[in-house]
Amino acid sequence: MKSHLLIVVLLIASLCSNAATNVILEHSETLSFSKKSGRDYQILRGNVRFSHEGAVMYCDSAYFYDTNNSFDAFGNVRVVQDTMSLNSEALYYDGNTRVMKVRGNVVLRNGQMTLTTDWLDYFRDANYGYYSDGGKLVDPNFTITSNVGYYHPKAKLSFFKGNVKLVNPEYSITTDSLKSNDATKVASVYGPSEILYSDYTVKTTYAWTNTKTQYGHLYNHSVLTGKDGSYMTADSIHFSREEGTVELFHDAIALDDSTHTGFSGDYANLRRHPDKGFIVGKACMMDYSNPNDTMYLHGDTIRFFSDTTGHRHLFAYHKVKLFSLDLQGKCDSLTYLQADSLIRLDGNPVIWSDVSQMSGDTIKIYTKGTKPDWMHIKGSAFIIQQQAKDCFDQLSGKESQAYLEGTKLKQVDMMNGASSLYYAQDERSRLIGVNKCEGPKLSIFLKNNKMEHIKMTPESKGTMYPPGKLPEGQDKLRGFNNRFEERPKSKNDIFIW
Repeated sequence: MKSHLLIVVLLIASLCSNAATNVILEHSETLSFSKKSGRDYQILRGNVRFSHEGAVMYCDSAYFYDTNNSFDAFGNVRVVQDTMSLNSEALYYDGNTRVMKVRGNVVLRNGQMTLTTDWLDYFRDANYGYYSDGGKLVDPNFTITSNVGYYHPKAKLSFFKGNVKLVNPEYSITTDSLKSNDATKVASVYGPSEILYSDYTVKTTYAWTNTKTQYGHLYNHSVLTGKDGSYMTADSIHFSREEGTVELFHDAIALDDSTHTGFSGDYANLRRHPDKGFIVGKACMMDYSNPNDTMYLHGDTIRFFSDTTGHRHLFAYHKVKLFSLDLQGKCDSLTYLQADSLIRLDGNPVIWSDVSQMSGDTIKIYTKGTKPDWMHIKGSAFIIQQQAKDCFDQLSGKESQAYLEGTKLKQVDMMNGASSLYYAQDERSRLIGVNKCEGPKLSIFLKNNKMEHIKMTPESKGTMYPPGKLPEGQDKLRGFNNRFEERPKSKNDIFIW
């Protein structure tokens, strides 16, 4: 029986300890009583002061509902508790629920943070404030305005919605919704949002950033556009402004109008200082400096960097293909040196230009402006042009230099054991015969992709076979390899090996 009584006593004590305490009227110059709508209340005037559970509240006048443990305060309202202070024109306070309804020129200060609004409900138990009629939060590092806001002073958490604007010395944010954690310095945006930095703009529907370290994540195909003409987007983007790094994940695309280059891929890792990066997963580099013809380059991995002179170096390796309207190619690895205007292809390389196919152990393409100017082929050099079904003009040797005019070959110098086979035609494109030549060096001159004449050294020798008299099995030079079926016919073909 005693044990049951002890339990009842402890339960009552527990309930009493959680019960609301009374609001205390500490001072008023005048006091009168009134009754309105069946409620008894005291009318207080002159330097009114209340206290309740650590908070002291001041006003010019008040209605005190002592039986309900609440009051209405008017004129020069001020509330002080620990590091928080609150000023307004009017206040209703319920001591039972510990809820403050604050109205008119509300100013809430907590440490270095200040909130201003005309309409605020403050919940002391949960220690947060709420406004829905427009407000501004000012911090030493930023200013936020919005239609609706929730502010948790102790946890230093804030949530804002509707026409949200954050202004910071380094950037500004316009968004539908923003969540800010002053303790962790992390700000998150939700809904259509725009983030303005001094050098670029971000458009997103979901993102977060650390306002101190300026490291953050962007999601849902956010878009970054720079004042230098750069453009970047991906399914998700991770960036660090302090380190100057950017990572792009899935459906990554980047363009730079200042250099007329760009890339796409499944993943990209970029660093601004020094300028370098790599792309993998359906990686593609683009050069759109020629407004009429974009060059597309694919490789399993593409790396690039800029040297101290600002020239760019690019490396693509494994299953490399390139496509433009003027030129197509295929190899295992490719190197581009901007300073030398040089593209080098290694690993069973082949180049197609108009009706010509060029192959060798190594192919170097020297560009002039935005177009290829001439090529240097070393090791097993072989050039073919198809004139008709199973009829190919051919040149072979250990080394070759090929000169282009636009997209067409105009001269080919074949050196070190040169051989040629070509189908001679008259001005009406009728076959005259098949010419086979051999010598230390042969120079072929072409017009509109047709052989005009051949220049041979004195040591060279050749034979012209009449039509139909070429010996059987002599229509292909040693090393002949027709690879036209491998030629990419569109930019999408560069991903098909």
